[in-house]
Amino acid sequence: MKKTKQSKVARTSALTLAAMGVVYGDIGTSPIYAFNEAVRAGGDTRDEILGVLSLVLWTLTAVVSIKYLVFVLHADNRGEGGTLAMFSQLATKIRNGRSGIMGFTVFIFLMAAALEFSDGILTPAISVLSAVEGIKTVNADLEFLVVPITVIILAVLFAVQFKGTHRIGAVFGPVMIFWFLTISVVGVSQVIQNPESLLAINPMYAIQFVQSHAVETLFVMSSVILAVTGAEALFADLGHFGRGPIRIGWFGLAGIALPLNYFGQGALILRDPSAIGNSFFGMVPQGLPAVLLLLITTMATIIASQALISAVASLASQAVQLGLLPRIRIRHTNRQERGQIFVPFVNTVVGLGSIALVIIFQTSSALAGAYSFAIAGTMLVSTIGLLILTAGKWKSKRWFLIPIFVLFLIMDVTLFLAASTKLVTGAWLPLLVGFCLASMMWIWRKGRYELDKRLSATSMSWDQVTRLRKSKKVKLMNSLGIYPSAVLGAVPQALEQQIKVMGSMPKEIVVVTVTSVDTPYSHKPPTYEKVNEYLSVVTVFSGFMEQRNVPRALRSKAMVDHFDEREAIYFVTDRTLIPADKTGLNKAEEVIFTTLHRNATAPAHYYHLPEQRVITFDISIEV
Repeated sequence: MKKTKQSKVARTSALTLAAMGVVYGDIGTSPIYAFNEAVRAGGDTRDEILGVLSLVLWTLTAVVSIKYLVFVLHADNRGEGGTLAMFSQLATKIRNGRSGIMGFTVFIFLMAAALEFSDGILTPAISVLSAVEGIKTVNADLEFLVVPITVIILAVLFAVQFKGTHRIGAVFGPVMIFWFLTISVVGVSQVIQNPESLLAINPMYAIQFVQSHAVETLFVMSSVILAVTGAEALFADLGHFGRGPIRIGWFGLAGIALPLNYFGQGALILRDPSAIGNSFFGMVPQGLPAVLLLLITTMATIIASQALISAVASLASQAVQLGLLPRIRIRHTNRQERGQIFVPFVNTVVGLGSIALVIIFQTSSALAGAYSFAIAGTMLVSTIGLLILTAGKWKSKRWFLIPIFVLFLIMDVTLFLAASTKLVTGAWLPLLVGFCLASMMWIWRKGRYELDKRLSATSMSWDQVTRLRKSKKVKLMNSLGIYPSAVLGAVPQALEQQIKVMGSMPKEIVVVTVTSVDTPYSHKPPTYEKVNEYLSVVTVFSGFMEQRNVPRALRSKAMVDHFDEREAIYFVTDRTLIPADKTGLNKAEEVIFTTLHRNATAPAHYYHLPEQRVITFDISIEV
């Protein structure tokens, strides 16, 4: 018993250390640019500085400490977090909505997921760029090196992603702990010199700022929101580390260090307003201290990028399993923690996108508007999701939760409106990328529905197959044939093609259907049903974070008594889609859907079928 408890503590400690290096990297480096941008927008008088500082501190408390760590982390789907994990818990009639309010709700969630993708591209760009810009405080003549150095750092960071977050986190965790201790000490050193900044703890300074600035407050809040960048990673990376380690990391260190640093920056500019625009690096003296801070800051922002890179990988995997994206290659990087994955295609797209943003925008200030909009949009939808879950899933606590979530909704709508003021100066970018990606997921979902409907309507019936066997018009091979099928109850297209092209079929046929379940992992064993003397049906249950490994499922204890998978031949199809005269898709949707379908991972690879025992039929189908 004691040994078990010790191993549990050791595991929690290891996950907490790794979480410090992955989950808290993004929000942990927000002091580098957030307070600078907020004060620039808010003004340089004493009351304005204290008002902005109070807004930053209370936004951090309300969004991270209360909303995410107390409430949002409980909206997980059996340990898995993120927008799509929340989406998977909605009522079936909502998830299947195609028009009206149900369809609009689905698109809102798809848009939030798409904004998380955008955030994953923006985070590495702005985080690393803001740190490398500190080189100007060491030597202004070196400013020309900022962009090239940033590009090199990002290229290396994305190149090592294949090693997995558990290895990266183990290295990054200690560095981030040192980072939080460093910014705490630097902040406290300034507060000691000017304790006046501690007055910002009083929320009245924030309230008075709002009263005196009225509508202008929205422009300030569009920068204040930068202080909570990475808050969505706490939920999105939940499956990587778990609720306990994430909370321990915040309340034990990160949630203490960040306010201390913001107090320090406030103390500096209250004493010396000329430090506005350089309040982070200005807290240390020139010379060696500035160089050391620049080095640790650069290292910390490299780590910051990891939080959203990991979150985007989880998001892509969930989208594929939920039928929102085509099949893509996914690799699991840790046998002990199944949520830790690497998605090569997504990693490449996000990496190239981040590098392109650095080259195009050149400075972190230019990227700030785009960044704040992506964050605000994702946070708004998370609150909408909480309200929907309260109405449908948490009914017993409805009277208590709804008033709280309505307050969060008001706050998030305000932050979203504030971020929208940046649409002209950069927020259009995540909006455009998000809308395009959300539309792509919507079209893929709609196209799959139309394709499955067409397959069900045109496929051969099992009665026809039985008659062909009895008439001896087809040759029966003395073998076991396994046919993965996407449409439950229908004759697999591969079997139809085998009959039509080769005039044969196996003596024993096993049709395997992989069924998605609304949980991250399914612990339900495959089911076996003997339909008749030659046909058996196997249903494999797969969670939205699992690899769909058909051979492994067929070699499980539930299957070994029925047939030997190692002696079977797999038959699959590779489809070429042809536009039909009448379809539920318009011309533009047809082009997008067929392009996505053509570039999807081959079924044999997606289902992890043994290459030496797979026969693939190429077919054309109208859709």
